Amino acid sequence: NSHFNGPSVSDSDRFLSIAAKVTSIRLDKILPDVLVKAMLEIGSSSPENILFPALNTLDCGGNPQDDLICGLFAGSPIMTIFISGGEQGETAQHTRRLLSSLLATQSQVQSIAADEMAVPGLGLPEVWQAPELRSLAYNGAFTIGDWAKLIQNCQNLDSVTFEGFTFGTIAPNPTASLPAPSLRRLDLAGLDSSDITIDILESTIAPQLMELDVTLDPVPLFDALQEDPSAPRARSAFRLLAERSHCLESLALATSITLRAKVLAAFRSLRSLDIHDWTPGCQLDDSDIHSLCHSLPKLRRFYLEYNISRRPLSVDTKITPKSFGFFARYTTELTYLGLPVNAAKPEDFTGSILTELVPFQKNLKHLTLTPLTLFADRTKDVVSFLLVQCPNLTELDIYLDVAHSWTSVPDLIRIEREMRSTYFQRQVK
Repeated sequence: NSHFNGPSVSDSDRFLSIAAKVTSIRLDKILPDVLVKAMLEIGSSSPENILFPALNTLDCGGNPQDDLICGLFAGSPIMTIFISGGEQGETAQHTRRLLSSLLATQSQVQSIAADEMAVPGLGLPEVWQAPELRSLAYNGAFTIGDWAKLIQNCQNLDSVTFEGFTFGTIAPNPTASLPAPSLRRLDLAGLDSSDITIDILESTIAPQLMELDVTLDPVPLFDALQEDPSAPRARSAFRLLAERSHCLESLALATSITLRAKVLAAFRSLRSLDIHDWTPGCQLDDSDIHSLCHSLPKLRRFYLEYNISRRPLSVDTKITPKSFGFFARYTTELTYLGLPVNAAKPEDFTGSILTELVPFQKNLKHLTLTPLTLFADRTKDVVSFLLVQCPNLTELDIYLDVAHSWTSVPDLIRIEREMRSTYFQRQVK
């Protein structure tokens, strides 16, 4: 209303009554100055000058709000903040100012999720102004110095997720030790730099860490038979991690680094181990699987995936069906298994699986086999056997190598239809 003269008394009371019950706000649209000023005026007449006394969650969206808007939430007990910098640099600057203002006045905030990819040079917001912070998810740019400030000032941090890119100089030597006594979950999968990931692992002492994800995108510049130049430092960082974090239950990584089974086997508390895009030139064999299974008896999930696009045709998968027996013997709680298996002798494959899977067939719920080279009919036999012998199996993924003449696409379509009709039709009905 262009002739707005301020709210009436009854309107103000009604608004205050509603505002007092609001626990969550999302700012989908830009609030006009006149509306913000009117709300501030109403707030000045509220008890203790707090307009939203029950507000717990604030989602600022990605719109460039007026700087005055922060006053609307003064004194509100906000615990969770979501904010996005939008797709334009100018918008990101506005939202950064809003976030900075909120952090300066909301020291009790415990959870922040911020997306600031639009402005690469912003760096990590000063979230260390919120000493009670427990959860941080940040998509943007930051330095190792930002990480140090975060860990030093937010001792209650329980969960951290970083995506985006890093900038600034990374010291050739590890950063000074950074105690993180409350950190239980660390997700660095979305970072663009293995160097800063290694630096974080080297410097951070997190005795309560239970979940770590460092599934960096593989760097395609290195030959499949070589490993990343940072490999020695990475191996050292993982050894330190194993010594410091005895509670680690879940580890996910994607790397061209040869960590070797001995390094991975040091994480004896693991219940879940995911390895993606492992360089085939540095692949594991049956003896490595035996070592891992023997050292990690608590495993409930094991997934290993080679980077097929980087595998030379001359390099075959070294793991054979024999490795199923190691899982059955040592990891008796295993329910999820993903394994690249060498099926060089298709005629023996079904029998090998039968022999090795029997001991833990009742527990198995998810099985992934890749890549297999099988005749179409043999593939049908394998699938049929697995579905019958593993009664609790809910997911079955078999990736076939169709580069050879063993199986054609029409064969695969026919097999899928037959399997669905034979084993799943009754369940669907």
